[in-house]
Amino acid sequence: MRPAVLANADFARIQALPRRTVSAADADAWSRVFTAEFARRPGAVLRPWQAAALGEAALQGGLFAALPVGTGKTLLAELLPAVLGASRSVLIVPAALREKTFADRAALRADWRLPLTPPTLLSREELALEAQSRRLYDLAPDLIVIDEGDDFSNPASAAVRRVDRYVRAVRDGALDSARRSRHGGVRVCILTGTPARKSLLGYWHLLCWSLDDGAPVPLAHVDAETWAAAIDLHNGRRPALGPLGPNVHAARAWFRARLAETPGVLLVDEDSAGDVPLTVRQRLAREDATLDDAFRVLLVEGENPAGIPITDDCDRNALSRSRLEAQTGCGLVTYWDPPPPPAWREARRAFARFVRARIEATAGARVPLDTERQVTRAHADHPIVRAWLAVRDTFKPRTRVRWLSPSALDSALDWLADDAGAPGIVWTGSVAFGERLAKRAGLRYYGRLGQTAGGEALLHAPHGRSLVASWPACKKGFNLQPWARQLIVMPPPSAKWLEQIIGRSHRAGQARAVTVDVLVTSGAIADAFEAALAEAAHVADTATLRQKVLRASILRASPECNPSNRFRWATKENRDNGK
Repeated sequence: MRPAVLANADFARIQALPRRTVSAADADAWSRVFTAEFARRPGAVLRPWQAAALGEAALQGGLFAALPVGTGKTLLAELLPAVLGASRSVLIVPAALREKTFADRAALRADWRLPLTPPTLLSREELALEAQSRRLYDLAPDLIVIDEGDDFSNPASAAVRRVDRYVRAVRDGALDSARRSRHGGVRVCILTGTPARKSLLGYWHLLCWSLDDGAPVPLAHVDAETWAAAIDLHNGRRPALGPLGPNVHAARAWFRARLAETPGVLLVDEDSAGDVPLTVRQRLAREDATLDDAFRVLLVEGENPAGIPITDDCDRNALSRSRLEAQTGCGLVTYWDPPPPPAWREARRAFARFVRARIEATAGARVPLDTERQVTRAHADHPIVRAWLAVRDTFKPRTRVRWLSPSALDSALDWLADDAGAPGIVWTGSVAFGERLAKRAGLRYYGRLGQTAGGEALLHAPHGRSLVASWPACKKGFNLQPWARQLIVMPPPSAKWLEQIIGRSHRAGQARAVTVDVLVTSGAIADAFEAALAEAAHVADTATLRQKVLRASILRASPECNPSNRFRWATKENRDNGK
């Protein structure tokens, strides 16, 4: 029985781990110690929580630090090799932050005694390339520092698998004798502003890398899955968490304390912007009859206006329900080019209906089916599934995007004109939308790697002028304090990503009140915002940290629903009644 698995030697190990608390006074003391050691000039002072993180790493030999966005993880990452006495360190950052990291490193040397041999800089994207599969073995790092550690939340991704294999090979002694002495041991430090989303499994492996048998989580993946089932944000049946019983609130409270009090784990529940006011407002997009008709097709037929059927709502599915709904609200539609053969299209349509039905039918089951892949495996012998698999590989679909309506685009232009004297950032999840808006408004659009099409970097964006930016590409690392107004178009369906976007402006050093407007283009976007708030509350419930959306003043907007727009503003809760 699964609960018996949890009440085992590993559970006893976790219960017996030392407990400690890190106070603000402790952080101040560490600041004095490390400032004296590393500051080059009078006036250069480590922030208390930066120093506390260095102290935890020095005492434990590893670190899992969840620090508020804007706390100063860049300096922390550069000093960790010196504190830990590493001789071959590697720093992994998102590709969009490589240029910024090199620039910051050069600037920091004026004030701080950084290691003479700086960490080798790798990007997560670079590490995932097939040609880089042996890169860590070639570098033989004795310290791996991962900035933006939440980018490593997917255990199935190539970059995560490669770090995991290297760490396990070194620690388990799996290397041949000729190479073992060169590699020695390896320590791991994880830095993140947003450690969790909906599941413990998004950071379980990060805790294991950084703290090894001092981690406050099971070391075996099968046991970690059961812990996740007990405390995660989901609607399925919950196992008892060992001797704690099946009460989810008690289990989460125990885990929250166990995590926060574990040596080597530093969870800082503060807002880096201090008392600077933050307001998050919902802003209704313009009404549009064309979009209401498009939403009728989405909600009633289960397809987008170009006939592409919806299957699941998996985050990694580019044609998921949430993405297609958000895209439709922005006046865009994805279509197949060239069109698929009729037999392929009909098989896909029938299969999509089958997948949606199975996901809905198993929503409350002990082992629910949540994705297209899970349904395919569970029902491989069903005639509809077999018919789809028989033709799936006969056509390789390619997609393009075209415009249905300019109403959301015009709504963004309205926002830019609201206060011409105060420059702002329009964040968007769609390249097509961002490029068209920038062209219409005469602004720069910063997309892949935080650059314009001409290679201009967001790092050097001119102050005093509004800009348009891709939130998937630019949501992390950049200090964008000069822009205290933000509009989010096609917002991410996650509090973790909202935290990062808002934190570009609402961060340490910001002196002005920050206002973030969320463009609500449909009922689905309003629902997604509420789901993000629930996700943020779950993070606070399990990992202590209160994200910015929980600290903000929130102003909601309610559309005036009538028969002409009922499909566009239908919500997930009342969607069935609207069919």
